[in-house]
Amino acid sequence: MKFCVLAKISRRSVSFWYQSDSNAYAPLSIKESNEIPLYFYVNGNDFLFGSAARDLFNRHDPNAYGNYFEIIKDPGKHFTIYNNKKPVKQLFYYGIEQYLSYFLNTVLYKSDSIESHRQHFPLRFLFDTDIEDNEKSLIEHLFREAGYFNLDRVHFNKVLFDVLTQKGVLPIEKAVLLLSGIDDVLYLRLHKNINAEAIGSFKLEGQGADPRVKILADMIVEYIIIQNSYLSIDKEVEVAVLLPFCVGLLENTSPIIKGDAELSDGNKYWFKVNERNLSDRLQYYSNDSMIYTAIDDLLKLNDLTVQNVVVLLGTEEISTPYFSNKLLKKYHYVKEVKAADIKDTMKAVFAEISNSNYSVKSKAPSTPPILARPSIPTPPRPIPKPPPPLPPKKEISISLPKINVPRLPEIKPVNKVKVNPVKPPPLPPKKGS
Repeated sequence: MKFCVLAKISRRSVSFWYQSDSNAYAPLSIKESNEIPLYFYVNGNDFLFGSAARDLFNRHDPNAYGNYFEIIKDPGKHFTIYNNKKPVKQLFYYGIEQYLSYFLNTVLYKSDSIESHRQHFPLRFLFDTDIEDNEKSLIEHLFREAGYFNLDRVHFNKVLFDVLTQKGVLPIEKAVLLLSGIDDVLYLRLHKNINAEAIGSFKLEGQGADPRVKILADMIVEYIIIQNSYLSIDKEVEVAVLLPFCVGLLENTSPIIKGDAELSDGNKYWFKVNERNLSDRLQYYSNDSMIYTAIDDLLKLNDLTVQNVVVLLGTEEISTPYFSNKLLKKYHYVKEVKAADIKDTMKAVFAEISNSNYSVKSKAPSTPPILARPSIPTPPRPIPKPPPPLPPKKEISISLPKINVPRLPEIKPVNKVKVNPVKPPPLPPKKGS
């Protein structure tokens, strides 16, 4: 059976998809979701990854870990599992492998452990825009060190550009400026053309969403704080978490916007916002110039003019008519990535993986590394101690008792009997002599 698992990694979460045989790709979900918040919990031999670990982290459990890409910067930080001390960076490896074990057992119905599949398991990583190059290398190194040799990186933007070119959205001859909003950070990545690597990049804190989306998220958090004064809330974090939720709310606005908003702790809180108040606040928003300046500087640095560049809005937080209309006042070509475009790009990604027979043509290390212990299988078997050395050989000498052998009787010579010799009679004389 041919199969492949793809993990999309961002700073806050990991999402999983898979494809088996000739079936279409599908989300790999546990408990109705394929997106797992990046939290871990380790206590003895117990290991949790995802929402349950997040709940314990929010309760300030000392065995729970969050902010993964921040805590790995401390080389002295460790955790203990199976009585073995591990660097904190390996938390990510244990969490991902827990999902791979789940895939083997519940999707492929294999009863053996992940250990016997590591070397040939087709695993692909899709790194989101907010992951730095050194962080990508660290993640890949963790898995290669553990024995995953059929491992590769998906270049999502390149496939996206190909799909949009086939649809006539992107012209071949123009440069592409891809804008992505993640956790209220706006990432700008400039490509010389649809086939080229990025030639420039920049990011703007607090600008990663349509202004209306951010203002609405801010108003929702304010309402929740007023109604639940006992809560200890980091407003900046919660606003970033609510941005995708607010995109959906603004698609069909009403005079009163209300509902249940899920905060970073996984709990939902009821809110109510007046749409008129949202419009009033929007009139005082004046940060558009920051985005214009960042784009202009990036183009100027790479000797490009606005006539030769397509500005592509890559995420739903900024792919709105309001945001695109603002940009169109200054830039000639502004396009949005639609949900259908993302779906078609994922199909194309898995088609490429399938065409490569789910394998990577790369030479495995000549000396296999020590395999890391997975999270789901039974605890590691103890390493047998070498047997004690044998005592040195001793020369064995056996002393037999002295046996007195009786002497044989002396043999006396036998007396010879004298025999009188008998002389034969003389022969008769010959006749005729």
